[in-house]
Amino acid sequence: METNLRPWRQWWIDHACRPRTAGLVMFAWCAALAPLAAHAAEAWPSRPLRLVVPFAPGGTTDLLGRMVAEGLTEALGQPVVVENKAGAGGNLGAADVARAQPDGYTLMMGTPGPLAINQFVYASLSFRPDRDFAAVSYVADVPNVILANPATGFKNVADLLAAARARPGQLNWGSPGVGSTGHLQLEMLKQLAKIDIAHVPYKGASQATSDLLAGHIQLSGDNVPTALPYINSGKLIALGVTSAQELPSLPGVAPVQATVPGYLLQSWFVVVAPVGTPKPIVDGISAAIDAHLKRPGVAERLRTLGAIPIGGAPEVLTLHLAAEQARYRDVIARANIKPE
Repeated sequence: METNLRPWRQWWIDHACRPRTAGLVMFAWCAALAPLAAHAAEAWPSRPLRLVVPFAPGGTTDLLGRMVAEGLTEALGQPVVVENKAGAGGNLGAADVARAQPDGYTLMMGTPGPLAINQFVYASLSFRPDRDFAAVSYVADVPNVILANPATGFKNVADLLAAARARPGQLNWGSPGVGSTGHLQLEMLKQLAKIDIAHVPYKGASQATSDLLAGHIQLSGDNVPTALPYINSGKLIALGVTSAQELPSLPGVAPVQATVPGYLLQSWFVVVAPVGTPKPIVDGISAAIDAHLKRPGVAERLRTLGAIPIGGAPEVLTLHLAAEQARYRDVIARANIKPE
């Protein structure tokens, strides 16, 4: 991929060396250093890039992050190294990226947690999702699925609702933690269907899944890609998907909204960079990811996993993030989830 050096040089001239903002002395200094800056810009990328996945290996974020890294490595001619930095619902990795130099060498695979939800469920964050990140690429939407232990006898959402109404508060739903999409999936169901199911928060999706498999809890919500192996093996039952349509990867599993009108929840996976990363670099990375997502083999692989490839320019992602932050703020307020 061509590194598009001319916009880089123009960015330096337009933003760093404006006489009206820098003053005559600073402008002269900038003029003297401009050739050096242009030479440095021409070298990008001259070393490996880092793609931070703010969760443990093996989950959907990690899986999609490695697919993105694979495409960028080929396009940029430099290794893109995935770095798993898990903790605090994605906050540790996000804080690390927010503090990183905005030089085009650090990226993050972002999700609703650190980029939209956590600011409303954690008492304090060391970063602000609406201020500290530059949107790069909208990679994919990934629906969630409502899962049940086979011992429940539930086959679909209607069975779940009937049991919840017959035994208010007696069914248990495990989630990866307070404020996770698995938790908000439950809260939306409770609000729209007017039922009472107990929430059991865990310290990650794998712990919730383990207890669901063991029968310690009856229900949970998870991303489709990580849930598929358990569904396909018959170890867990898929009651409904949170997308608007049935998924090719889960034929016969109806959308929840077919039973509960208005129900829609999509996990999304995006790439962001530290704010201040030069726009030519952001645009170049975005274009490379977009091209990778459009490859027939990549697009088909994502759909097989239950993911919906999106792509598009950074401006598309900026609008999406703002809308999702507002939407989750309202969902969390209605559920009366207090910051911890």
